Amino acid sequence: MGPVWRVMKGRKDTCDRCGRPVEDYPAVGRVVNFQFEPNEKYCWECYAYITPFVDDVDPASPFQPVTKPAIP
Repeated sequence: MGPVWRVMKGRKDTCDRCGRPVEDYPAVGRVVNFQFEPNEKYCWECYAYITPFVDDVDPASPFQPVTKPAIP
């Protein structure tokens, strides 16, 4: 499975791209043992610059998430 985006609510940290302090920030990472482990954290300005292809953070994304398995 590819990278997973998630909004980290109620947490304070710093943006990995610009270094600004952030709260309720988007993060990309992976799911291990049903727990999300963030690899990179971004402020909303840096997130808008990166514009990921498919995510649950931006419901207006031009790409649709996969809803069916590729192999039945």
